Amino acid sequence: MDLERLRRSYAELLVGTGVNLQEGQPLLVRTEPVQRGFVHMLAEAAYGRGASFVNVEYYDPALSRIRLDRSVRNEYTAFVPSYTEDMYAAFIEEGWASLSLRGPDEPDIMEGADPGRMAAAGKASSMAMRGFLKGISANRISWNVCLHPSRKWAGKVLGSENDWEVRIWELLAPILRLDAADPSAAWMEHDAELKRRCAYMNGAGYDQIRFVGPGTDLYVGMAPDRTFVGGRCTNRAGVGFFPNIPTEEIFSTPHRKRVRGTARTTRPVEVMGASVEGAWFRFEDGRVVDFGADRNREVLEKYLEFDTGSSSLGEVALVDAGSPVFRSGRTFHSILFDENAASHIALGNGYADCIEGGTGMTDDELEAAGCNSSLVHTDFMIGSEEVSVYGVLDDGTEMLVMEKGRFVI
Repeated sequence: MDLERLRRSYAELLVGTGVNLQEGQPLLVRTEPVQRGFVHMLAEAAYGRGASFVNVEYYDPALSRIRLDRSVRNEYTAFVPSYTEDMYAAFIEEGWASLSLRGPDEPDIMEGADPGRMAAAGKASSMAMRGFLKGISANRISWNVCLHPSRKWAGKVLGSENDWEVRIWELLAPILRLDAADPSAAWMEHDAELKRRCAYMNGAGYDQIRFVGPGTDLYVGMAPDRTFVGGRCTNRAGVGFFPNIPTEEIFSTPHRKRVRGTARTTRPVEVMGASVEGAWFRFEDGRVVDFGADRNREVLEKYLEFDTGSSSLGEVALVDAGSPVFRSGRTFHSILFDENAASHIALGNGYADCIEGGTGMTDDELEAAGCNSSLVHTDFMIGSEEVSVYGVLDDGTEMLVMEKGRFVI
């Protein structure tokens, strides 16, 4: 396997198909220092397409952990430099493209950190970046979340670091469609199938989506103006882009007050930097009224208390168990990959672009439409080969959409 060629092909895919960088457009890359080598490949690909500038914002989770552990006062963990909000607002207003590159140097760096301090630091950061995050969620600019493997992350996925580079790329290449003769064309073909599924769901106009499986019997209420979307999006300049690579989901925004029943997670979920396992929720009138977890329950509790919207749903997503991520048989300990292995729900902020006319609505109008608002958004996988999904019509008629994890539409 020619790893150099594969990684360069991946960089070209992310820049050319992921954010679809336009000539003269600046590119923002947010990542960890461990990704410096691959960032150089991204920069080469970007400048080759005519980028006016490539700006890299490196963040170091190890420094964040030191801060959480060593700050002499709790309130100091909530400090955010005053320039942060204006800087990130400029990226939106100036029409940058944004790549959020995952692949942690230390995957478990936040395990055992104080949950209260993690919540305070996360809330302060989210507040400062709220304008940027809202701009992203409304597709005002082209954006993409992706991952490049690191040694320790690969070792966690594979079970050991032995010969990790070859082994992890053998695993990732088919998931990222880098094994295709033309990866970009392969993603466009896949996008067409996602759009077909969306068209079916939108034509059916289900009043509710019901999930049924071990520990799960959940009704997710929708609204007449809701639409399912998936795959490629279009920014305000009319440029198409993929928000995630990989992506296997079709998703929509539920009505925040119309969720009831129980749901049990089928995969670990990273919540505020810590791995939460065996989580379950009980919903009434759209809010979590009871919950539990086998691991890091206290972190989950802090998340649910994050703000008024963190205990209500902002997303419902359907993922076929035939996806390359699921077929790999691996847990990736990365929401980017794990959410594309199984159907899921998200606690937190809803997507305006899943509401007809939503991207042009004010915050008050979105709230009136039943769109959840929060500073956070975390996916919880509840799908598996034991979970079926039904579309529920206004009269209560249930129609099978997914049987034991596979689409039947």
